Formats: sequence, structure tokens, C-alpha cells
Amino acid sequence: MKTSNMLNLRTVASMLDVSAVQANSTKKDVESYANLAIKYDCKAVFSLPSFLPFLRDYREDRGATFLIGAPVGFPAGGATTEAKVLEAKSYLKFDVDEFDLMINLGFLLSGMYENVRDDIKAVKDAIGDKVLKVIIECHYLNNDLMKRAVDAVIDGGAEWVKTGTGWAPTGATLENIAFLKSIVGNKIKIKAAGGIRELETIQDMTEIGAERFGVGSSAKKILEEVADLRYF
Repeated sequence: MKTSNMLNLRTVASMLDVSAVQANSTKKDVESYANLAIKYDCKAVFSLPSFLPFLRDYREDRGATFLIGAPVGFPAGGATTEAKVLEAKSYLKFDVDEFDLMINLGFLLSGMYENVRDDIKAVKDAIGDKVLKVIIECHYLNNDLMKRAVDAVIDGGAEWVKTGTGWAPTGATLENIAFLKSIVGNKIKIKAAGGIRELETIQDMTEIGAERFGVGSSAKKILEEVADLRYF
């Protein structure tokens, strides 16, 4: 592990969205990740929608400060825009702070770029000032399609672009983080997700432009690793 310019524990935790969003994620997983977020002061906890009421109540009961995150149109992105809007609106009552919207990948791959933008904009309009991150699932995209996707994300009014769901064969790579940063500049921010399993990956991706990280089962190991390094 390189130690020059090493991220400290507070900084790493402040960039982590600990996420229980796999099909087999359980209530116990959500509770475990919430406790991890409380212990280390992680930025956010994401759960599948059915566990949002539990996550909201758990945060309230413990006086925790982590943000609550919800996926929308997850993981395929192929729901109608109307369904995504209704879905997002329905989660507002669970005090969701941030929404991770799966792009309509089928539209994107079909060259229906205006439809992709309109899909994003409709959800953003529905959630108002809540934060919207759009998952573009880089695994399936070449550079041209990544740029098309980012253009739709920006034009649709979202604040973040996110690399993947964690359900595709690959997720964030140094190459696609660097490419995304070259496109977005300072217009929007980048969340890396999918295959984030090592502290060094977070360190490297931070240096080239990622500012948030979606991490599941590796979160505890990563946080314990940086804590053990004692860069406080």
C-alpha cells in the first residue's frame, strides 16, 4: 500500500455509500451496514426499496446522521419513465436523501438519446432538491456511448454520474473514471461503484476524479484497513 498522500479514515468514510442492494440483501445486512455507517461516520446507507422504512426508523431511533439512499429503476433501468417517477416519489415519505437512478440502457444502446435525457429529467423534477445520481453501467458502453450518457445526465439535471450497479460483470475501472472526468470536468461529480474492494482502489480513483464510492460487502474491510494504518 502506498502511503504518500494517503486518505485518512474520516475522508474515506465521508466518501462511502455503504450499499445493501443485491437481490439477496437481507434486513440483517441493512442493519449491519447502518451500524458500520454509524461507527465510522460514513456518508450514506443505501438499501433496496422494501427496506427503506426499516432504514429510516433505524436511523431515527439511533439519532444517526448518515444519508439514506434509494435506487430507482434498479438494476435494469427498463421501466417506463412514469413508473420511475412514481417509484421515486413514493420513496420521499421514507426520508430518502439521495436517489441512484438506473439509466434506460436500452434507450441509450438504441440511439434514443433524447428519451434517455427525458427519463432522467422527469425523475429529477419529481424529487426536487434531493440529490440524483445516474448509473450509466459502463460495462456495456464504449467511449462514445459513455459521452452520450454523460450528456444526458447533465442535460437531465442530475448532480452525479455513477459507473455501475454492481450487478454487471464489471464496474468501475481506472480507465472509465479517468475518461468520465475528462468529459464532465466540474459540471457534475463522479461516483464509482461496482468492484470497489480495496482501499488502494479508492485512493487511486480519488486522485483521478471520483468523489463518492458505492461499496457493499468490502466496506468493513476497507474501513478497518484505513483505521489500522492510523492516518487520522
